[in-house]
Amino acid sequence: FRDWLKEDSRLVIPRVHFATKRVLVTDYCPGLPVNQLAGQEQATRDAVVAALLELTLKELFHFRCMQTDPNWSNYLYDDSEGRLILLDFGATREFPAEFVTRYGQLLRAAIAQDLPQVEALSLQLGFLTGHETVAMREAHTQAILHLALPFSGGPYDFGVAPSQVIQRVKGLIPTMLNYRLTPPPDESYSLHRKLSGLFLLATKLKARVDCQSLLTAILK
Repeated sequence: FRDWLKEDSRLVIPRVHFATKRVLVTDYCPGLPVNQLAGQEQATRDAVVAALLELTLKELFHFRCMQTDPNWSNYLYDDSEGRLILLDFGATREFPAEFVTRYGQLLRAAIAQDLPQVEALSLQLGFLTGHETVAMREAHTQAILHLALPFSGGPYDFGVAPSQVIQRVKGLIPTMLNYRLTPPPDESYSLHRKLSGLFLLATKLKARVDCQSLLTAILK
């Protein structure tokens, strides 16, 4: 990760000086856990969330290797340097190229609100079997559309919009629990845990981020 991110001055990964199975000695990097930044200026909060979202998208679509633990204390903010310090890579996992490609296509289809394509890609990814009821297919498709909203155009205000999205998705959960015929693909659990943790942080910090532009640049 230090090698992948060495050109990004916003991000710091402590150097490892000594390591055994039970001991890890790294640089000491002071900073505040990112969830304690609610009192910072809007521009600082926006920049922190934008950097973490860009990192997450690069982990998925460029590196195909992600630190999947969204624990906020794994990300420290060094106020003196305006940098983010990334800690604890114990929950890192790799993603197959085919899953990453299909997931990118699924996001694009959801942003375009192309319902047939969302359903077709959900079948290919293993979210659906093709034998679900109409109610289940519709609930799944709508959930994907709602979760793609932050990427669907212009700066997204996480301080205002998330409550609507959360309520809509919550309303679909009973249908999906009752009529789901297969568990979601294994890769989606850790990926969605990371994304949901990031969106919760963005909500806590009331950040405004142009998520669509970040995603478009990464997918190019």
